[in-house]
Order: sequence, then C-alpha cells, then structure tokens
Amino acid sequence: MNEVNKDFITGGVAHDDDFFFREAFIEDLWESLRKEHVLILAPRRMGKTSVMLRLQEKPRDDRLIVYLNVEEINTPGEFCQCLIAAIHEQHPEYLRQTLAGAWNFLAGIIGKIEKVEVYKFKIALRESEADWENNWKTKAEVLIDGIHRSKRPLLIILDELPDMILNIQKKSPERLDDFLHWFRGVRQNPHQDNIRWLIGGSVNLRSTLDHQGKINLINDLRVEPLPPFSDEEVEIFVETMLQMRAVSFQPGIIDCMKKLLGKPIPFFLQLLTQELYREWRTHRQKIDTKRVESVFNRALLGEIARDKMQHYHSRIKLYYLEDEKKAAFHLLNLLCHGDEPLTRSALFTAYSEIEATKAQHRTGQDLKQAFDDLMLLLQNDFYVEDNGNQQYDFASRTLKLWWRKYYG
Repeated sequence: MNEVNKDFITGGVAHDDDFFFREAFIEDLWESLRKEHVLILAPRRMGKTSVMLRLQEKPRDDRLIVYLNVEEINTPGEFCQCLIAAIHEQHPEYLRQTLAGAWNFLAGIIGKIEKVEVYKFKIALRESEADWENNWKTKAEVLIDGIHRSKRPLLIILDELPDMILNIQKKSPERLDDFLHWFRGVRQNPHQDNIRWLIGGSVNLRSTLDHQGKINLINDLRVEPLPPFSDEEVEIFVETMLQMRAVSFQPGIIDCMKKLLGKPIPFFLQLLTQELYREWRTHRQKIDTKRVESVFNRALLGEIARDKMQHYHSRIKLYYLEDEKKAAFHLLNLLCHGDEPLTRSALFTAYSEIEATKAQHRTGQDLKQAFDDLMLLLQNDFYVEDNGNQQYDFASRTLKLWWRKYYG
C-alpha cells in the first residue's frame, strides 16, 4: 500500500473523508429538526461544530442554512447585526432579493454600497442610524417576519450560544431577560414554522440558565446528546488512518489506546493517532504498546494538547458562581488523584469541609441542596459522571490524568 503523507484534522472542522461516524446522528438530527428546535449537548472537542457545518454542506428539505458562531457577541443588538450579516455572507441573493426587497432598512444599506462586499456590509450595518441597542427587538422582529413571509425554509445554527448568554449577562444584564423571552417567543410562534433553530455550546446551556433561574426559557428545545465514538468506531478509525498511511503496528495497540484514552472524545483520539503516525514516520519502527504509552504521555499530557485542555480548568473561573469555584476545584482535585471513583458521601464530606470555612456557611438542607446542585452542574458540564451506585469519577480519563499532572 502506498503511503499517504497527510496529517489528520485535529481541532479543526472535519470535512468530506475526514468526517467519521456521525451519519446516524445527523439522520436523527434532521428528523428532529423537521418538527422541533434542537439543542446539541456535547463537551468541547466532541465534534459538535463539524456536525453543524455538515448540515450546511449537505442541506435537506430545500432549507437555506445559516451558521453563526456567537461566542464573541456581547449584546442583543450585536446579535441582530451579526445574524443579518451571516445571512448576507452565506446567502446574498436571498437577502438582497427577498429580505431587502420587503425591508426598506436593508434595501437602503445595500443601495449605498456599490459592490455589496461582506466587510462593507458589516460596516454599513454597524454605522447605520438604527440605534441597535435600543431598537434591536424591532429590527429582529422585522427580520424574522421577512424570513417567514419568504416561505423559504431556513435552519439557523447558533454555535456557542451559552457563551453569548454569559457575555450579555456581564455586559448588558438588563437586556438578557428581554432577549431570552424574545428568542423563546420566536421559536414558539406557530406562524413561523418555516424557521428552525439549532443550538450548541461547549458550556452546557441548561446549567448556564439554571444558575440564573431561567431554565424555563429553553425547555421547549429538543435535546440531542452527541455521543463519543463506540469501541468499534475507534477500531475502524485507527486502522483506517494508519493503514492508509502504510504505518506498521501491532494488533494490541488499539486496545492500549482505548485504555489510555478512556471515553474516546474524537479530538483526543485523532491527536493520539496523528502523533503515532508522526512517530512512525520519524523512526520507521512498528508501533507497539510501549510506544503508544510514550506518545500518549508526551502528546496528550504534554504541551501539544495543553491549550486545548486548559479550557476545562479556566471555564470554572469564568462561568461558575463565586461561592462554588473553590468547592468545584477541590472536588475535581480529589477525584483526579485516585484510580478508583469516589462515593457521593465522600464527596459530600469534602464539600462540607470547604463550606465550613466560610464566614456564613450553609447547613442542613441548604447545604445538601447546594452540593446536589454543584454535582449536577459538574455532570452537565461533562467533568464527572456517575459510574453507578453513587460512584463518581472524571467523565474523561484523559482529562483526569491531565488534571492530575497540572492541578492535582
């Protein structure tokens, strides 16, 4: 077999032949989107964005698909501008002929620009006399009404929506309720059935809004969890990637990789496989289990993956309530040290000790409820999982070993 000198897609969006094992999930997703708005649940590096963009690359049901990453958006007015700009960038004829044709505001902007280039359009939107921050709802309603009147089915994909909600909470907290109620009203409007929304985020949207007492504003969304690769899929992936590059390896290395990785989050699997290929390309020696362990420790627990893993630690500082940050770190530090899971009662004891150090600490039922809330949050945010019989451990063995090395 001829060697293919090609690195893998690791960390970026997977397209075409690099897109593995999500076709069944995508079939279910399309089926759900025919009737409902959908929330994809997945931790970072699970391949959520690749799935979303796969829908855009291969649309169905005559839908126009608009993808918008909203991670850096800070206000509802900015959201409205960015959504209009995304429609223009991805479907310029639809915006120009259909939406602008029935909306004088857009027609006026397009009319002022000799050639409607993406960057010029964004600038013109931003500099228009629209007073976006005070009039965003009016503009957004006109936009949605125009999409409805066009009769053309649209799927609007909002990636990293929880980050946008947290940004609004920090920058314009007085506008957050308005935005969430408006967004829920748009989704539930029976007269706008040609619009579907697909939402995703690496921070759990449900736990983000539960913290703020607003979970009822998204309970209409159908939840679709994106699963990790199965054992069979891991075997197919590794064999395919190594064999097509003519890499020689011992049969036992795949079991070794599965043991080291634990739950096979696609990014970690891709990174380990790629680094094994690079190791073989350098030394031209058959890959065995010792080499797998060496590459795992160097690549996934070393500097190569550190910036990708750091998100899991830093997001607790960014997104968790002040009262719970210290306790969250303490529980994860305890879990990362042992090879065996810890019981819920042991974790509650550790939580109670942290709580007792506060000047005004909770006791009794209030203490138990606070602990239950934090454990649910750590599960929803993909840090820990219940292994059965109230036994808890890190959801990812790779993350556990990384946490132990740098923070344990």
